[in-house]
Amino acid sequence: MLFDRIVDDAAMFPPGNATAVEALTGHLRLRSSQLNPYVGPLLVHERRWDEVVAAYADLGSPQLEVVVIGSHRLPGGAPRSLRVVGFEQPVGSPPIPATDDGLPLACELTADDAGFAMLAEVADAAAEGVRVIGKFRTGGTEAAAFPDERTVGAVVAEAVKVGASVKFTAGLHHAVRHTDESGFEHHGLLNLLAAVARADAGVGIDELVDVLSLRDGGVLADTVRGWRPEEVRAVRRTFVSFGCCGVEEPLRDLARLGLIDELNSSRHAEVTSA
Repeated sequence: MLFDRIVDDAAMFPPGNATAVEALTGHLRLRSSQLNPYVGPLLVHERRWDEVVAAYADLGSPQLEVVVIGSHRLPGGAPRSLRVVGFEQPVGSPPIPATDDGLPLACELTADDAGFAMLAEVADAAAEGVRVIGKFRTGGTEAAAFPDERTVGAVVAEAVKVGASVKFTAGLHHAVRHTDESGFEHHGLLNLLAAVARADAGVGIDELVDVLSLRDGGVLADTVRGWRPEEVRAVRRTFVSFGCCGVEEPLRDLARLGLIDELNSSRHAEVTSA
């Protein structure tokens, strides 16, 4: 339950930058593999929609769910079996855009007063039945794109305080905080989940920073393994999902830590159409 549909497939985004054919083929393989329970929709930027539609037709138009990035409007020329299930776009200030067909929207926001005001707006709208969540970037393709632990902790604390659900994106390629070969400090998936749980328990920002800084995978794995079902539900109400261009990387980490079943390679799974 903790990891159900937790990682959205951002194969077409940096640093993966897959072509539409590569992204769709890879996503269909994921869907027919044992990774399927953990994987959310394929993310497609509106600027690449025509490329995706062409590749989709070449692959035989299988049933597929996608989220459109950069817009709250349905793109033209969408085949019926290519189903748009949501939108994501930056929203710097109210009002929250009304989406086509009332589909869910993730409002990308910043870690400052304006962003926190927007997060409160998101929480209020969601309480009134609007299908909306926040979205926050935890990394990117350069060191400056990675917010520090205190910044991420502040976002987590604010989301819990106002009761907003949030999607995180970029930089969460592994389960545990680490420094990559380029010297970039990456936040860990388990660190972020654990920080949400500690924020739910009412701790201060310094303790959230400590959790987000932790590099011991065993300790983090034992922490989340010990959560009761109601704690898992509370964490996932706040931490909805995260986007990753390499879906298998964090999931293989979770398998190595014994948090999900050991994974066979999904690269050899048969692509099927529905």
